[in-house]
Amino acid sequence: MRYLADNRGGYLIRVKRSSTGFSLIEMLVVLFIVALVAVLTWPSYRDVVLSSRRAEAKSMLLVVSSDQERYFSRFNRYIDDSSPLNSPASAGREKHTTSGLYTISVDACADGHLDFCFVATATPLGSQSADGCTSLSIDNRGVRGAKGSLSDLNECWAH
Repeated sequence: MRYLADNRGGYLIRVKRSSTGFSLIEMLVVLFIVALVAVLTWPSYRDVVLSSRRAEAKSMLLVVSSDQERYFSRFNRYIDDSSPLNSPASAGREKHTTSGLYTISVDACADGHLDFCFVATATPLGSQSADGCTSLSIDNRGVRGAKGSLSDLNECWAH
């Protein structure tokens, strides 16, 4: 506090100084709150990011399945090519999603021949490997499958 002389008789008047910044304690409290919020929200954010990336793989699996059905309608058999409509069809060809986080492959069903039955599988690559759904699949009948720690079909194929 400062004291100033009054022009009307010499009395002293108290004048408060206004602070112009933040104290160290205030800054530490704000940093603590920001850190706490970040720690609490990071796992949820990570799960949402992995789930949204999974949507691209699901979409690509549906495209590959549709392409296989069109190929079957022309040649009366399926082929282990993820892009069978790209001429010429090439056995064993895999397809990558646009982001490059999944690879799509087509194989014969476990109980059938490739001529009459296929399974398209999306396998995560790179940072997407941390996802709880380690692979997604769809077969020629439209039956969806999933493997991994979130192998509940509804969790992996939902949204």
